[in-house]
Amino acid sequence: MKFIIVVALILVVVLVYRAVQASKAQGQSQAPNTPADLAATEDNTVAVEPKADLDTQEAPAAPEPETAPSFDVPEALEENAAALADETDALSRHRLLSNLTETSYKNRKDQAFRAACHYFSAQHVAEFEQIAAPLKQHNRGKLPQVLTFQNYANLLLEDKRFDEAIAVCRQAISFGLDDKTQTGFEGRIARIEARRDKS
Repeated sequence: MKFIIVVALILVVVLVYRAVQASKAQGQSQAPNTPADLAATEDNTVAVEPKADLDTQEAPAAPEPETAPSFDVPEALEENAAALADETDALSRHRLLSNLTETSYKNRKDQAFRAACHYFSAQHVAEFEQIAAPLKQHNRGKLPQVLTFQNYANLLLEDKRFDEAIAVCRQAISFGLDDKTQTGFEGRIARIEARRDKS
C-alpha cells in the first residue's frame, strides 16, 4: 500500500513540476533588458543587488524547499525519503534529513543525487528552526555539528549560487552552529565572497 502511495505522490510531483516548468518557461520567454533583469532570470531565485555594507544589508533568503521532490528520488534514498514523508517527530526528521543530505552530497556528481541534495538540504535548512530546540535538549544543551549547512553551502558554491551559499552560512551562524573548521562559518562566508568577487 505504501508503494502505491509513493508512486501516486511521485506522479503528482511530476505533474506539478511540469506545470511549474511551463510557467517558468513562459516567464523567461521575455528577454531581459538590463543586467539586473538578466541576473534575476539567470537563476530564478536570487536578484543581484549592488554590493553594500554587509553589516547593514540583510542576507538573501536561503533557497526554499519545494513542497514535494520534482525529480526521481535515487533508489539509495527511497527508503529514507518515504520514511520522511510519514515522520512528524523533529529529531527523527533531523536524522532522516541528515542521512538523505549526507548520502546525496557524497554522490552529487550524479545529477539525480545532486537534485536530491538540493531538495533535501533546502528542506533541512528550512525545518531547522523547529529542530534546533529539541536537538539541543537531546544533546545536553549544545547543538552538534550539522553537516547539511556546510555541505549545502558547498553545493551552492559549486553551482555559483554565491548569495544563497552565504545565506545558508548566515543561517548556520544564527543557530550557533559550528562547522568544526578553524575559521568557522564566518571564514566560509569570506571565502565564498572572495570567489563571488572573482567571478
